[in-house]
Amino acid sequence: MRLTFIYPVYPTQEQETTLERWLDHLCELQNSARHDRLVAYETEGVFVSLSDQQSLLKTARETYDDFREVPQDFQNHALRRNDKAFTAFRKRCKENAEKKGYPRYKKRVRSLTWSLRKYTKVVRKKTKDPEKQTIRVRENPIIETTFRHNRLKVPKLGEVKIRMHRPLQGDPKEVTLVKKASGWYAHISCDIEDTPKVEPTDAIAVDVGTIHYLTTSEGETEDNPRWYRQAEGLLRKHSKDLSRKKKGSNRRKKQQHKLALHHERTVNRRKDFIGKLVYKLYHHQKNNVLVAENLNTSNMVKNKHLSKSISDASWSTFFEWCGNIAERDGFHFHQVDPKNTSQTCSACGEKSQKKLSLAIRTFNCQFCGTSLDRDHNAALNILLRAACALRGERWVTDLTETRNKNEARDTGLQNARQLLLFATGTSL
Repeated sequence: MRLTFIYPVYPTQEQETTLERWLDHLCELQNSARHDRLVAYETEGVFVSLSDQQSLLKTARETYDDFREVPQDFQNHALRRNDKAFTAFRKRCKENAEKKGYPRYKKRVRSLTWSLRKYTKVVRKKTKDPEKQTIRVRENPIIETTFRHNRLKVPKLGEVKIRMHRPLQGDPKEVTLVKKASGWYAHISCDIEDTPKVEPTDAIAVDVGTIHYLTTSEGETEDNPRWYRQAEGLLRKHSKDLSRKKKGSNRRKKQQHKLALHHERTVNRRKDFIGKLVYKLYHHQKNNVLVAENLNTSNMVKNKHLSKSISDASWSTFFEWCGNIAERDGFHFHQVDPKNTSQTCSACGEKSQKKLSLAIRTFNCQFCGTSLDRDHNAALNILLRAACALRGERWVTDLTETRNKNEARDTGLQNARQLLLFATGTSL
């Protein structure tokens, strides 16, 4: 699997000036490549390929000095980024998507990427076979020092200070330098060995919401911090201050940087909360199976009354990180169909005769008399709907088919949940 390590980078003033000049060049190159594809299709009706534009880049580097100043690997990655955008656009056109999303003109580029090459290393071994005496290894972009900061080797720039707060793992493949409001960062992408999946023994389901961030099948809740709502007052102040500044002035640039820094801090707080929450669900509570709903958040944010709260909660990031951490640490993560999970009783499996609105926060079953918190009831239904999580399968059977209490009682288990999730002899 691929794992990315992020480290802060501290270039000198001269190095930062060079990096910003390279970013401007890459922005112009990417817009030029986009324009060439547009003109070629409108005039001749042909698609320009990535190899064609790389050949033109090679000719431009032989002709112009400003092209030779920038490392060629940076330019190739900018062309690949442009090609990826057009490939996705053509795919959406073939699928007749509602929004085609033609690649836009870039006002600025904030990152530059280069690949790490392999070289031949001589290994001293007592063997007559010359092939076994040499191996192919990838160059290490980090130069370790005895000081606080190590050094990052950047093509045509030299060594830049980098703060290595954690060691690299695996085989580094490529490096990306990213310019943010708080400074420069290095994203080093590494290939690591896949972690074997552990045997599922303890499962937990979560139901996400806006009042509580999530409710587990055990009845525990996690408060919703609402990071954007907390920062909204200061955001309004920064935006008003920016509107009063004269366009093109230095004070306006400083205020723009202050506003961007405010947004970045809000994003960092949200990511920190989600990362710690996912780690807590897996490691602190010692669960190796996590089940959640497969929500289509892109459609849910169309609701004008809930769009800000859903975007602030960032459920898509939470589900994505659950899957990534499960893959990294060998755990299991499953998503099930969310249909009627909050409208069905988790005890008897009967669906409520009247549709419950979001204002009703307690589920009262009219058939068996069960009274539960709405989110807790939904979390239990999600856990029951993932009855085949032990075998790593997706299960979309009706909820009423998951409850076989007589079979559970005959087996000696307390309820059908234990039978379906943890009994190895169960066949569904």
